[in-house]
Amino acid sequence: MASALAGHRARTPAPPRRARALRAVDEGRQAVASRGDRGLLEAPLRSLSLRDRTMAGHSTSVARYARELAVAAGASWDEQQAAHTVGLLHDIGKVILPDSILHAERELSEQDWELVRRHPAAGAEIVGRVPGHEEVAGAILRHHERVDGTGYPDGLSGDDIPWISRVISVADTYDVMTARDSYNRPKPVAAAVAELQRVAGSQLDAQLVGTFVDLRLDRRLAVC
Repeated sequence: MASALAGHRARTPAPPRRARALRAVDEGRQAVASRGDRGLLEAPLRSLSLRDRTMAGHSTSVARYARELAVAAGASWDEQQAAHTVGLLHDIGKVILPDSILHAERELSEQDWELVRRHPAAGAEIVGRVPGHEEVAGAILRHHERVDGTGYPDGLSGDDIPWISRVISVADTYDVMTARDSYNRPKPVAAAVAELQRVAGSQLDAQLVGTFVDLRLDRRLAVC
Protein backbone atom coordinates (compact mmCIF):
# COMPACT_ATOMS: atom_id res chain seq x y z
CA MET A 1 0.00 0.00 0.00
CA ALA A 2 1.14 3.55 -0.55
CA SER A 3 1.95 4.31 3.07
CA ALA A 4 4.50 1.51 3.07
CA LEU A 5 5.83 2.42 -0.36
CA ALA A 6 6.43 6.11 0.27
CA GLY A 7 9.78 5.90 1.97
CA HIS A 8 12.23 3.11 2.62
CA ARG A 9 11.47 -0.37 1.31
CA ALA A 10 13.44 -3.59 1.56
CA ARG A 11 14.46 -4.24 -2.03
CA THR A 12 17.07 -5.98 -4.23
CA PRO A 13 19.75 -3.60 -5.56
CA ALA A 14 19.42 -2.43 -9.17
CA PRO A 15 22.40 -2.27 -11.59
CA PRO A 16 24.89 0.56 -10.88
CA ARG A 17 24.23 3.89 -12.61
CA ARG A 18 27.29 5.94 -11.70
CA ALA A 19 26.73 8.69 -14.24
CA ARG A 20 23.15 9.26 -13.10
CA ALA A 21 24.22 9.22 -9.48
CA LEU A 22 26.88 11.84 -10.05
CA ARG A 23 24.47 13.97 -12.09
CA ALA A 24 22.04 13.94 -9.17
CA VAL A 25 24.84 15.01 -6.85
CA ASP A 26 25.57 17.95 -9.16
CA GLU A 27 21.88 18.92 -9.31
CA GLY A 28 21.65 18.81 -5.54
CA ARG A 29 24.70 21.02 -5.22
CA GLN A 30 23.30 23.50 -7.71
CA ALA A 31 20.04 23.62 -5.78
CA VAL A 32 21.70 25.39 -2.87
CA ALA A 33 23.26 28.82 -2.64
CA SER A 34 26.41 29.37 -4.66
CA ARG A 35 28.19 31.48 -2.08
CA GLY A 36 30.44 28.76 -0.69
CA ASP A 37 27.70 26.80 1.07
CA ARG A 38 27.62 23.85 -1.35
CA GLY A 39 30.38 22.02 0.50
CA LEU A 40 28.05 21.50 3.43
CA LEU A 41 25.86 19.24 1.27
CA GLU A 42 28.35 17.81 -1.20
CA ALA A 43 29.77 15.08 1.04
CA PRO A 44 26.47 13.56 2.26
CA LEU A 45 24.91 13.83 -1.23
CA ARG A 46 27.82 12.08 -2.87
CA SER A 47 28.06 9.44 -0.15
CA LEU A 48 24.38 8.56 -0.32
CA SER A 49 24.16 8.64 -4.12
CA LEU A 50 27.14 6.35 -4.56
CA ARG A 51 26.00 3.93 -1.85
CA ASP A 52 22.52 3.63 -3.35
CA ARG A 53 22.39 4.59 -7.00
CA THR A 54 18.64 4.22 -7.27
CA MET A 55 18.39 7.00 -4.68
CA ALA A 56 19.90 9.46 -7.17
CA GLY A 57 17.34 8.69 -9.84
CA HIS A 58 14.54 8.75 -7.31
CA SER A 59 15.48 12.16 -5.96
CA THR A 60 15.76 13.61 -9.46
CA SER A 61 12.33 12.28 -10.40
CA VAL A 62 10.70 13.46 -7.18
CA ALA A 63 12.15 16.93 -7.76
CA ARG A 64 10.74 17.04 -11.28
CA TYR A 65 7.31 15.79 -10.24
CA ALA A 66 7.24 18.19 -7.31
CA ARG A 67 8.03 21.23 -9.42
CA GLU A 68 5.46 20.27 -12.06
CA LEU A 69 2.84 19.76 -9.34
CA ALA A 70 3.71 23.11 -7.78
CA VAL A 71 3.30 24.81 -11.17
CA ALA A 72 -0.07 23.14 -11.77
CA ALA A 73 -1.22 24.09 -8.27
CA GLY A 74 -0.54 27.77 -8.98
CA ALA A 75 2.49 28.16 -6.74
CA SER A 76 4.78 31.16 -7.02
CA TRP A 77 8.14 30.90 -8.78
CA ASP A 78 9.93 30.76 -5.43
CA GLU A 79 7.64 27.95 -4.24
CA GLN A 80 8.23 26.04 -7.48
CA GLN A 81 11.98 26.31 -7.02
CA ALA A 82 11.72 25.35 -3.36
CA ALA A 83 9.66 22.27 -4.25
CA HIS A 84 12.33 21.22 -6.73
CA THR A 85 15.12 21.75 -4.22
CA VAL A 86 13.33 19.84 -1.47
CA GLY A 87 12.65 17.02 -3.94
CA LEU A 88 16.35 16.71 -4.72
CA LEU A 89 17.35 16.77 -1.06
CA HIS A 90 14.40 15.14 0.71
CA ASP A 91 16.20 11.85 1.43
CA ILE A 92 19.64 13.26 2.21
CA GLY A 93 19.11 12.23 5.83
CA LYS A 94 19.28 8.57 4.79
CA VAL A 95 23.04 9.02 4.87
CA ILE A 96 22.69 7.98 8.54
CA LEU A 97 21.37 4.54 7.57
CA PRO A 98 23.76 1.59 7.43
CA ASP A 99 24.02 -0.47 4.25
CA SER A 100 22.25 -3.30 6.07
CA ILE A 101 19.10 -1.14 5.96
CA LEU A 102 19.67 0.70 2.66
CA HIS A 103 20.15 -2.60 0.83
CA ALA A 104 18.02 -4.86 3.00
CA GLU A 105 16.56 -7.91 1.27
CA ARG A 106 14.37 -8.65 4.27
CA GLU A 107 11.54 -7.13 6.20
CA LEU A 108 12.84 -4.32 8.38
CA SER A 109 12.68 -4.85 12.12
CA GLU A 110 11.07 -2.31 14.43
CA GLN A 111 14.56 -1.29 15.50
CA ASP A 112 15.44 -0.70 11.84
CA TRP A 113 12.29 1.37 11.37
CA GLU A 114 13.16 3.48 14.40
CA LEU A 115 16.36 4.46 12.62
CA VAL A 116 14.59 4.97 9.27
CA ARG A 117 12.12 7.32 10.95
CA ARG A 118 15.03 9.52 12.02
CA HIS A 119 16.09 10.36 8.48
CA PRO A 120 13.81 13.40 8.02
CA ALA A 121 15.27 15.04 11.13
CA ALA A 122 18.79 14.12 10.06
CA GLY A 123 18.18 15.60 6.61
CA ALA A 124 16.70 18.77 8.07
CA GLU A 125 19.73 19.16 10.31
CA ILE A 126 22.15 18.75 7.39
CA VAL A 127 20.32 21.18 5.10
CA GLY A 128 19.60 23.58 7.95
CA ARG A 129 23.32 24.26 8.21
CA VAL A 130 23.16 26.08 4.87
CA PRO A 131 22.33 29.75 5.50
CA GLY A 132 18.98 30.76 4.02
CA HIS A 133 17.66 27.22 3.70
CA GLU A 134 15.48 27.07 6.78
CA GLU A 135 12.29 26.61 4.73
CA VAL A 136 13.84 23.78 2.74
CA ALA A 137 15.03 22.12 5.94
CA GLY A 138 11.57 22.46 7.48
CA ALA A 139 9.93 20.87 4.45
CA ILE A 140 12.40 17.98 4.54
CA LEU A 141 11.64 17.44 8.23
CA ARG A 142 7.91 17.08 7.51
CA HIS A 143 7.86 15.09 4.25
CA HIS A 144 6.77 11.87 5.99
CA GLU A 145 3.91 13.47 7.93
CA ARG A 146 0.42 12.33 6.89
CA VAL A 147 -2.64 14.51 6.60
CA ASP A 148 -4.50 12.21 9.02
CA GLY A 149 -1.88 12.83 11.73
CA THR A 150 -0.35 9.35 11.80
CA GLY A 151 2.95 10.20 10.10
CA TYR A 152 6.35 11.07 11.54
CA PRO A 153 8.28 12.62 13.17
CA ASP A 154 5.66 14.73 14.98
CA GLY A 155 2.25 13.44 13.91
CA LEU A 156 1.20 16.72 12.29
CA SER A 157 -2.04 16.75 10.34
CA GLY A 158 -3.75 18.70 7.56
CA ASP A 159 -2.61 22.25 6.99
CA ASP A 160 -0.17 22.04 9.91
CA ILE A 161 2.08 20.15 7.51
CA PRO A 162 4.03 22.59 5.30
CA TRP A 163 2.54 22.79 1.83
CA ILE A 164 5.81 21.90 0.13
CA SER A 165 6.11 18.81 2.33
CA ARG A 166 2.66 17.73 1.15
CA VAL A 167 3.74 18.25 -2.46
CA ILE A 168 6.83 16.11 -1.88
CA SER A 169 4.76 13.36 -0.27
CA VAL A 170 2.62 13.02 -3.41
CA ALA A 171 5.64 13.06 -5.74
CA ASP A 172 7.60 10.66 -3.53
CA THR A 173 4.76 8.16 -3.25
CA TYR A 174 4.13 8.14 -6.99
CA ASP A 175 7.77 7.72 -7.95
CA VAL A 176 8.40 4.87 -5.50
CA MET A 177 5.50 3.01 -7.09
CA THR A 178 6.37 3.65 -10.74
CA ALA A 179 10.14 4.17 -11.10
CA ARG A 180 11.69 1.91 -13.71
CA ASP A 181 14.91 1.69 -11.72
CA SER A 182 13.03 0.79 -8.55
CA TYR A 183 14.25 -2.33 -6.77
CA ASN A 184 10.76 -3.80 -7.09
CA ARG A 185 8.71 -4.21 -10.25
CA PRO A 186 7.12 -0.84 -11.02
CA LYS A 187 3.36 -0.43 -10.97
CA PRO A 188 1.54 0.62 -14.14
CA VAL A 189 0.53 4.26 -14.16
CA ALA A 190 -3.16 3.39 -13.81
CA ALA A 191 -2.50 1.26 -10.72
CA ALA A 192 -0.32 3.96 -9.15
CA VAL A 193 -2.97 6.61 -9.81
CA ALA A 194 -5.62 4.39 -8.24
CA GLU A 195 -3.45 3.97 -5.15
CA LEU A 196 -2.89 7.72 -4.86
CA GLN A 197 -6.64 8.24 -5.02
CA ARG A 198 -7.21 5.56 -2.41
CA VAL A 199 -4.97 7.27 0.16
CA ALA A 200 -5.99 10.83 -0.70
CA GLY A 201 -7.30 12.49 2.45
CA SER A 202 -5.61 10.04 4.79
CA GLN A 203 -1.95 9.75 3.83
CA LEU A 204 -1.84 12.46 1.17
CA ASP A 205 -3.36 15.88 0.59
CA ALA A 206 -6.52 15.19 -1.43
CA GLN A 207 -6.40 18.43 -3.43
CA LEU A 208 -2.79 17.89 -4.43
CA VAL A 209 -3.52 14.30 -5.38
CA GLY A 210 -6.34 15.50 -7.61
CA THR A 211 -4.06 17.99 -9.33
CA PHE A 212 -1.31 15.43 -9.76
CA VAL A 213 -3.68 12.80 -11.14
CA ASP A 214 -4.98 15.33 -13.67
CA LEU A 215 -1.39 15.98 -14.74
CA ARG A 216 -0.66 12.29 -14.96
CA LEU A 217 -3.75 11.49 -16.98
CA ASP A 218 -3.12 14.48 -19.25
CA ARG A 219 0.36 13.04 -19.82
CA ARG A 220 1.97 16.36 -19.08
CA LEU A 221 4.49 14.55 -16.88
CA ALA A 222 6.85 12.27 -18.76
CA VAL A 223 7.10 8.68 -17.62
CA CYS A 224 10.25 8.09 -15.60
